[in-house]
Amino acid sequence: IGISGSLKRDMTGSPYISGKGYPVEAKGIKDLLKLDDWNTMKIRVKGKKYTVWLAGKEVMKYESETAPKKGKIGIQLHGGRVMSIEYRNMKAAPIK
Repeated sequence: IGISGSLKRDMTGSPYISGKGYPVEAKGIKDLLKLDDWNTMKIRVKGKKYTVWLAGKEVMKYESETAPKKGKIGIQLHGGRVMSIEYRNMKAAPIK
């Protein structure tokens, strides 16, 4: 099990690590995050480095000592709560 980029922390992509919680949280998102509207988020993972941009502005960097070299991309919505999530124009690309 690797890192989960969580949208539940104010929809910021903050990493969640099972058993450890949130080692770092996105900063400066208050003026960037559009509630009840579409938001643009870019997440880049290269090796152990994880970077998140919201609305084109870098909001978080994290380096994991335990990140696996390979893995899957997962998208989840936790059950038991009244909530929804929608995606559009989702892309995955190799990092050069």
